[in-house]
Amino acid sequence: MKKIIPIFFISFLLGQATINKEPLFIPGEEYKYDLFVDFIQLGPDLIKLGSASLNTKEIEKINGKDAYHFNFVLRTSKIGDLVYKIRDTIDVWVDTERLTVVKQIKKLREGNRRRESTTIVEGNTAKINDKEYEIPNNVMDPYSLIMVLKDADIGEKESKIFTILDGKKIREIEIENIGIKTVRTPAGKFDSYTYKPLHNGKSALKNKGDIQVSYGMVNNRTVPVKISLKLNNGIIVLKLKKSSNIIN
Repeated sequence: MKKIIPIFFISFLLGQATINKEPLFIPGEEYKYDLFVDFIQLGPDLIKLGSASLNTKEIEKINGKDAYHFNFVLRTSKIGDLVYKIRDTIDVWVDTERLTVVKQIKKLREGNRRRESTTIVEGNTAKINDKEYEIPNNVMDPYSLIMVLKDADIGEKESKIFTILDGKKIREIEIENIGIKTVRTPAGKFDSYTYKPLHNGKSALKNKGDIQVSYGMVNNRTVPVKISLKLNNGIIVLKLKKSSNIIN
């Protein structure tokens, strides 16, 4: 059954004030996805090769600051392992006020590549596996953007630039709201607004860590219903299978 966007959600998309605006993050929310792999391009012929989950944990104190804790897990199936094995677990903590990254723990296995890192951010210093690096202000995490972007207030056909920290790499990423489109997932069909990275003025998933996210409504909550993520050797696409909300 097609899910119709409520009037208050349309107002949210247009950047207008709404009544009883939803809480941004709620501990206990969990989204589960089917994982598809497309090593050539984004298109309709995707191969299901695994699963993924995105969880919001309890608020924690990190370096004296209240921080939201997001847990992101990607895992290919036995069949998927034969094509391209993925065993990624990413934990990210972001400041509850500024939504900037304060801590990252990443355990990644993609194909034959393995990498583990722990990053602690204090002011303009990032400590990564016991080595310190100077960073600019207001740095964000690329994976937490999946959650943060739903409240980014970017108008249709407009864009916003974010500075992101991914391990030792710091770069700017421009995100454009490309408008509302219908997105089909195992959880149903959604009329969703989509954010996509821009490169040289054109929408594209080009660099490792680039994300495209489509947001729809589930139980009166704005939910990432489709996520496309650029890896070293292609693109994975996550389509919502189940959403466990505490608000009905």
